Amino acid sequence: MPSHAGHILELAEKLTEAIINCEEETAKGIANELIRSQIDPLTIIRDYLGPAMRIVGEKFEKGEYFLTHLMTAGDMMESVTGILISILGQEGTRKLREERQKAKKIVIGTVQGDIHDIGKNIVASLLRASGYAVFDIGKDVAAEKFVEKAEEVGASMIALSALLTVTLPHQADIIELLKERKMRGKYKVVVGGGPTTQEWASEIGADGWAPDAIQAVDLVKGLIGS
Repeated sequence: MPSHAGHILELAEKLTEAIINCEEETAKGIANELIRSQIDPLTIIRDYLGPAMRIVGEKFEKGEYFLTHLMTAGDMMESVTGILISILGQEGTRKLREERQKAKKIVIGTVQGDIHDIGKNIVASLLRASGYAVFDIGKDVAAEKFVEKAEEVGASMIALSALLTVTLPHQADIIELLKERKMRGKYKVVVGGGPTTQEWASEIGADGWAPDAIQAVDLVKGLIGS
């Protein structure tokens, strides 16, 4: 008969597999079983949910998974995380708050005039899975809102998405606004989206650009650490 610790490890590994395979009901069932087994939710979230989501992202980039898989896995991860966090007492909640405060903070959004957000949502999900505190401020966001949110949360980075060529100048506007307010040095600024390129990023003075979600995570790690 397996030990209690062995049983917990087996459940955690099954939870990882369920998320990778996009088996939502299975994942929720395992999460509830883990709760009954009196596990540390933070350990499960950090050591199993995050890596599972990264594997899903890698499969998407390799063409093994479609966008629906990626979005489903992201929704599952949020649901399971909510189940696990629900059992945290006062001490656990304090630990969770401390971990989130220590995490590097990133403000992400789609620039003004652009209502496309699927790519931005994917990057945000993978960044969260990699341990960053991500503040997604949505789509069609004015330059001032990016700066205000970054100031409010004490962000290390501002990530700008644009899917329409006509909205690309708004990425440049945000960098110019930071310069005008003498705040450019406070934040790393990265850009992405279908019409963006490394040449564009260099032209507007961004700190980096990535062609896809997986490389975006690597870019962030290189710029602000993990």
